[in-house]
Formats: sequence, C-alpha cells, structure tokens
Amino acid sequence: MGKQQSGELSTNLIDRLSARTGGLLTAAAADDLLAICELAQEEVERVVIEAYRSQGYQPAAPGAPGASGAEPDAGTLLTKGTQRLLLQCKYWRTRKIAEMQVRELYGMMAAHNANAGILVTSGGFTLEASRFAGYGSIQLIDGPRVLALLRHNQAALPA
Repeated sequence: MGKQQSGELSTNLIDRLSARTGGLLTAAAADDLLAICELAQEEVERVVIEAYRSQGYQPAAPGAPGASGAEPDAGTLLTKGTQRLLLQCKYWRTRKIAEMQVRELYGMMAAHNANAGILVTSGGFTLEASRFAGYGSIQLIDGPRVLALLRHNQAALPA
C-alpha cells in the first residue's frame, strides 16, 4: 500500500473514530478501536498533538530551540504558559506497558525540564505502571482513551 493510500486510510479511520456516538461504544467503534493498532505510531502522535494544540499547547521537538537536548525518539514537548509536558507515543504494538517504560519517561521529563508527561499507547498499562505514573505526574493514554481524546477533539471543532 502506498504512502498516500495509507494516509487516506488513516484519515478515514480517524474520522470514524471521531464520530459522535452519544458516549456509547458501537460495534463499529470497537472495530475501529482495534484498528488503531494498525495505524502508524507517528500518525496517532500527530493526532494527539493536534488535540493538545486545540487546548492551547504549543508543540516542539525536544531538540528544537527552547528545548534542552536532542535525543532521538524523545517525544514532543508541549508548552502552555509555564507548563511543560513531554509527550511520547511509544510501544505502539505492545499489549501492556510495564513500570520500566513509565520510569524511562520520568527520566526524560527531568532531562527536558518538563513538569508532567504523557505516554500514549494502543495497548494498556500494568497496575505498577499506573501507580508509578500517579507519583510521577504522568498521564497514561491507552487505546480507549485515544478514542475518547479523538472524539473530544472532534466535538470541539467548529461545525
């Protein structure tokens, strides 16, 4: 499948995921939720960044001007006033993310002077990962939360 076809497919899927269903998860939405795993990690990260941009956050790569360091796969730094969030969309096809990956994000947050972190995945998180995230000011966004974020972002757009 060509890059253009892949982009069109992901755009159509995102449109369907963003459709309002009255808060209920329809069979089609459940199928689409499973299809999130098939999207490229970068595509989902782009959509999540756009959702935060609509909330007033300004994205920048951690190696960009105004950010410290330049590490590959460090994520995206989101700033709004004095708030600095480090967003990572990682471990995309992993079923459950463990505490170690959340700790790695916490270390990256310190390296980039971020006050909070966001870790996005299509899978879920272990109990230990969730507990550590609570102590480390890290928001965990799993597959169903990605769907909710897409819906919320779509609802906020002007008609």
